[in-house]
Amino acid sequence: MPTVLIAGGSGLIGGHLTRHFKDRGFRVYKLTRNPSKHGHIFWDPQAEKMSTSKLDKIDVLINLVGENIGSKRWTTRRKAQILSSRVQSTHFLASMIPQMTNLKYYIGASGVNCYENLPGKVFTEDDVYGTDFLATVVKEWEAAHQLVLKQVPGSILRISMVLSRHGGSLHLMKLPIALGLGSPIGTGEQTNPWIHIDDLCRLMLFALDNNLQGTFNALGGNDTNTEMTKRLAKWLKRPLFLPNVPAFILRLILGERSILVLSDLRASNQKIKQAGFSFKYASLDSVFKSFFKKR
Repeated sequence: MPTVLIAGGSGLIGGHLTRHFKDRGFRVYKLTRNPSKHGHIFWDPQAEKMSTSKLDKIDVLINLVGENIGSKRWTTRRKAQILSSRVQSTHFLASMIPQMTNLKYYIGASGVNCYENLPGKVFTEDDVYGTDFLATVVKEWEAAHQLVLKQVPGSILRISMVLSRHGGSLHLMKLPIALGLGSPIGTGEQTNPWIHIDDLCRLMLFALDNNLQGTFNALGGNDTNTEMTKRLAKWLKRPLFLPNVPAFILRLILGERSILVLSDLRASNQKIKQAGFSFKYASLDSVFKSFFKKR
């Protein structure tokens, strides 16, 4: 039975990914600071400690590790946590690769928000990094991934906003709309790249199956905040009548973190499609239909 090890597997993506790998006949292990279930492997990346008894069984390593970028205000301390939870943890994983003697493939998670905020431009993987905080985090994180990729074949996926029926960004958008209090934010014209969580999991399996190497934008589409809000309200059968939430309000409430909802970014997914991957969910209606249509 092939074995996959997931770092950062306790979050939204990790839970879905576990089911996808198990459906394919994989044994799934997860790295965790608090091992409590079968399949858990202890690690503490800050202290550089890890249980090594099962490492020689690992065929595939997937690195999703990192503090949630949207859950708390970006104080200086929080920024340091966001950065170190990705970079230091990945450095530690790189140091443990020699003990994974059966390892055949690596997937490193990254972020599509690595590009400059230039409305109208469609960014490809060949474009340079931006200069804001998130772009800097991605740049350093991807440099850390390269320490692993020098030792084993693999790929880096620049993940966009992940849409899931339960949890994640969609849950935060859905709540005010469900209460009849939804509205676009800022101008509403800012574009957000997004991906259905099932397509993201399928993409990871595709990368493994095809031994993809390199960096790939992981997104199913690009839509404005207004369009996403309208389509979501349609599927929830709720009205939209309130004026847009002014950008300055978001900046007051969220501080620098407001860039997560106010930045305007378009990215291309042509590279992964040219590699042969086909998105099952390439429109917002197809996404929301999968979540909200009565079966």
